[in-house]
Amino acid sequence: MLSESTIAEALSPRILSLILLPTEKCNFRCTYCYEDFAIGRMPPSVVRGIKALITHRVPHLDRLNISWFGGEPLLARDVVLDIGQHANAVCAQHGVAFSAGFTTNGYLLEPTLLQSFTELQHREFQITLDGDAEWHDKTRITANKGATFEKLWSNLIAYRSLSANFAISLRLHLHQDNIESVRRLYSSLHRELLSDPRFSVYFHKVSNLSAGGTIGEKILPRDRYLEAIAYITSCVDCCKNDERPMSEEHLDGYICYAAKPNSLMIRANGKIGKCTVALNDDRNDLGQLHADGTIDIENDKLRRWMSGFSDLSERTLGCPLSTLAST
Repeated sequence: MLSESTIAEALSPRILSLILLPTEKCNFRCTYCYEDFAIGRMPPSVVRGIKALITHRVPHLDRLNISWFGGEPLLARDVVLDIGQHANAVCAQHGVAFSAGFTTNGYLLEPTLLQSFTELQHREFQITLDGDAEWHDKTRITANKGATFEKLWSNLIAYRSLSANFAISLRLHLHQDNIESVRRLYSSLHRELLSDPRFSVYFHKVSNLSAGGTIGEKILPRDRYLEAIAYITSCVDCCKNDERPMSEEHLDGYICYAAKPNSLMIRANGKIGKCTVALNDDRNDLGQLHADGTIDIENDKLRRWMSGFSDLSERTLGCPLSTLAST
């Protein structure tokens, strides 16, 4: 059920959430990925535009959040650092709360880099694992078809020794074929990482988001998915972790970022959108950021993404793309 505070926060003009794609290239080629990697690094004109937008908006905010997405955002870490340093400084100057985080495959997130990001208030990281090495290295491979699990696991273990305050959400992908592999991984995570409160687990069902994808036959029905989560989590002593295992099926009163009026996505080419899944959908092509920080927006298109607030439909607010009318 949607709470009044959740609705108020989603509508507040004193909060701004920016989803930034510093590059849309990626060093991975996950077998179920929906992205085409056609757009490269964010050019200087778009970087200037984002910094100008932040400069103009921050004096009128209570809170600014930046979420880095891609592609793989760490392929353009200099862009991330440039904008991140600017945002952190401007927010500090005006007494505005600032936070930032990443959706990253984690391959390039060396411990020293993670430490440096936390010093700029970039403290949240979502990293996906598809099981232990047996399955992860079949579906989450490099662009050169190389294995990735060993490198990611080495990084995760190294993060434990950092003094930094961070929050790493390990997104565990599930499908019909990798249940045993994820169970082994979950056991290892409890043994090695989950006693540290900076690490958490979030289950997610693999979906067929690509028009040419081949994952369809592996997708778990809802009841089988919930059974799989219960089976996987039963392999450890529940007393070691009092938190309920989380997945998209456990969300309650959730409003998707794409439905919120105070959230915008800015792609590497400066195009404005709402949803990070529908990158090539014309309904998600809402306008353009200019180098001076101004934005041209097609308001009729934009309003459709926020239509769930008219009747507080939890389905529409939870995923506006699922109910968006075709054009």
